[in-house]
Amino acid sequence: MRRIGKKKLVMAVLVLVLLITTIVCFIDVVWGIILFALYALCLCALTVGLLLNKCVKKTNWYKNLFRHTEQFVSNAGYRDNLIRNYEIVNLGSNPALFAFFYENINGQNWSTGSQGLDMDFEILKYFHSYLKTGGTVLIPIMPFTSISPYLKNKPAYWDKSYYAKFAKILDLGYIDRIPELNRSKYFSRFPLLYKPTSLLYLLHDIAPDTRYLISEQPMMAMELEQDANRWIEGWLKEFDMKSLDIPLTEEWKKYYDESVTLLRSMISYCLERNYQPVLICPPMTDYLSKKFPQQYRQAYVLDFVRESNTANIPFLDYTNYAEFQDPALYFNSFFLNLRGRKLFTRRLLKDLKIQ
Repeated sequence: MRRIGKKKLVMAVLVLVLLITTIVCFIDVVWGIILFALYALCLCALTVGLLLNKCVKKTNWYKNLFRHTEQFVSNAGYRDNLIRNYEIVNLGSNPALFAFFYENINGQNWSTGSQGLDMDFEILKYFHSYLKTGGTVLIPIMPFTSISPYLKNKPAYWDKSYYAKFAKILDLGYIDRIPELNRSKYFSRFPLLYKPTSLLYLLHDIAPDTRYLISEQPMMAMELEQDANRWIEGWLKEFDMKSLDIPLTEEWKKYYDESVTLLRSMISYCLERNYQPVLICPPMTDYLSKKFPQQYRQAYVLDFVRESNTANIPFLDYTNYAEFQDPALYFNSFFLNLRGRKLFTRRLLKDLKIQ
C-alpha cells in the first residue's frame, strides 16, 4: 500500500477544515438570519403593542376608569403647589361623588367613584396635610358600608382596574396596602397588557362618563321605580343576600366588626390631628329609600354608626330629608344631579355652621 504523501494529507486536512468552516459559517448565517428575523418580529410586535396600548388609553373606557382621580393634587409638586388649607373635604363612594359640590369655600371631593372604606382611610392618610387645622372631614355612610369588607371575597368585583385608581394617586409607601401591587401599579400605564380584551374598545368604544354634568332628571316615575329595583337587586346579588329583611347573622358580623374597627380608627385619626370628622348619610329619592326595611336601616346603618361613633362626633342623616325628596334633584333614583348637589351642599354647610 502506497503511503499518502504529506502534501496530499495536508491538502485533505485543509479541504476538510474549509468544508467544516463553510458549513459552520453557513449555519451561523442561517441562524443569524433566523435570529435577526425573530428580533425584528419581536421589535415590530412591541412597537405595534405600544401603539395599540396608546390608542387604548385614548378610549372612553380607559378615561372613565380614572376620570374621578383628576381632582387630586399630585404630590410630585407638593412643595410647589400652594393649594392648601382645605376647609372641608369628603370621602366616600359614588353617592358621595354625586352629593357634594363646593362653591365659595375651599373644599375638595375625595371620592373616586367606587371606593371602599379602607381606601377612604388610605386617601385620608395620604392627603390630610392639605386640610387646614380644624378642617372638616365628611365620612359618608352608605346602605352597605357596615358590611362592605365582604366584597373583598369577590376578586372579579375588586379587580386590578379598581385598585389602579388608588395606585395612581397614592405614594409608593402607601400602595403596598393594595392587593396585586404590581398589576395595580402598572395597569394605568399598560392597560392592554393586563386586559387584552380592551382592544375591543378600539372597534366599539363606550360612551364617556358625563354623569357629573347632568343637571336634570331624565327619568319618568316608572323608570325611577325600575331603577330603584335594579339598585336593590344589584346589592342583593353583590352581597349574596336573599332579602333585606334578614338580621345581622354571625357570618356578617365579622365583616361588620371589621368596618366598626376601621371607622373608629378613621375618626380617631382625624381627632388626633385636630380635624373635625362628621358622619353623614347623603339623601336619596323616596323611590329607593322606601325599599329599605326599617329593621335593615336600624341594624346595618344606625346601629353601625352608634357602635363606631364612640367619640360622639356629629352624625347627619339626610336619607329621608324632606327638602331632598324631589326626584328633579337627581339623575336616577340614587345620585344627585348638578343642581341637587349644589342645593344639598349649601344646606349641609349651613347645618355645619360653616357658611
